Amino acid sequence: MAETTAASPARRLSWIYPDRGTAWQRRAEDEAVWEPYRKVAADLGLEMTLNKPEEIAVDTTDATRPRLYLNGDPVTPADTIFVTSLYSLPHQSQDVENQLFLFTILERAGFYLPIPPALSYIGEDKTATMLHLRNSPVPLLPTVRVIGGREAMSGHFDPAFANLDYPMIVKPAYWGMGLGISVVHNVHDLRGVIGLAGGSDTALVAQPYLPGVHEKRVYCVDGRAHTVLEGVKDGYCLMVTKAVGGRHERGYASLPADLEDAIAYAASRLPTPYFCVDFLIDGDRYWISEIELDGAVAFNGDPEQDRIAGSIVRSRFQAYQAGHAAFLAGGGGPA
Repeated sequence: MAETTAASPARRLSWIYPDRGTAWQRRAEDEAVWEPYRKVAADLGLEMTLNKPEEIAVDTTDATRPRLYLNGDPVTPADTIFVTSLYSLPHQSQDVENQLFLFTILERAGFYLPIPPALSYIGEDKTATMLHLRNSPVPLLPTVRVIGGREAMSGHFDPAFANLDYPMIVKPAYWGMGLGISVVHNVHDLRGVIGLAGGSDTALVAQPYLPGVHEKRVYCVDGRAHTVLEGVKDGYCLMVTKAVGGRHERGYASLPADLEDAIAYAASRLPTPYFCVDFLIDGDRYWISEIELDGAVAFNGDPEQDRIAGSIVRSRFQAYQAGHAAFLAGGGGPA
C-alpha cells in the first residue's frame, strides 16, 4: 500500500534532467537509478518523472499569479516538488543556461525546491564548493582553478600553481563520474591538458594526487549522516569511481568520530534535506574532496546493497516531503 506524508499534498516529484544520452546511457541509468527511484517514490505516494527543461512552460501574463505547465498539464507549488540539480556533463553543456534560468524561475514562482538554485551552482563547481566550506574542521583538498582557452600555452597560469607540487590530479571543475581526470607530472603535462581543455573552454581544477587513498562517501539526510559507503583505488587509478578503475566496497560503515564535526559543519552550510560529502583518507588524515547535492545511489542487483540503497532513497524522498510540507505551512509561494 502506498505510504504518504500526511502533511504534504505533493503528488509529483519532477526531476529536471537534460536527457541527451545515448541509448546505452539511458538504459544503464534507468536500470541502476531511475527505475528503482520511481518505485520508491510510488511507495510514498509520489509520481516521479524526468523532465527536460523544454517540457516546462511558464505563463506570467499576470505575474502575481504565475501559471506553470508540465508537458501541457498545469502544476502548482502545492502538488509538485521539483528537483533542480544542475547537470553540466559535456553532452549537456548546451542545456546549462536553460537549467540555470529555469531553476531561478521555479524558485521565484513559489515552488519548493529541495536543492535551492544558489546551492546547486555552488555544489556543481568544485572551487565554489571549496570556498563555501572553507572553515571546515576537516581540511579541503588544496585546489587551483583555471579555464582552458586559446592562450593556454602562454604560461600566464603558472603563478596560480606555485603552491601545488607534482604530481597533480587535473579534472574538469563541473563534470562528474570521473570524466576527464588526468595525472600530470610536470609543467609540460599541465600545459598540454589545459590546452586540450581549451577546445571546449572547459574550466579545470588541479589538486594533489594522493595514491592509494580510500574514500568515504557520507550520505546525509536532514543534516545527519545516514549511511557511509567506502571505496578504494585498485592499484594505479585516478579515483574510486568504477569507470576509471576504482571500486566501492560492498559493505557500508558507520561514521568515524573524526568526521562528525565536519558533517555538522557541512549541514550548517548546506540548507537542503539531502547531500553527500566525499572524504579521502591519506594514511590517517582526512580531506574533503567534494560534495554532491544529488548524489546518486546505484542499485546493482546485490540484495543487501539494494536494500541499503533503497533505505537511503526512501529517507531522502521522505525528507523532501517533510520539507515541502514545512515550506507550504510557512507560507511558501512566489518569492
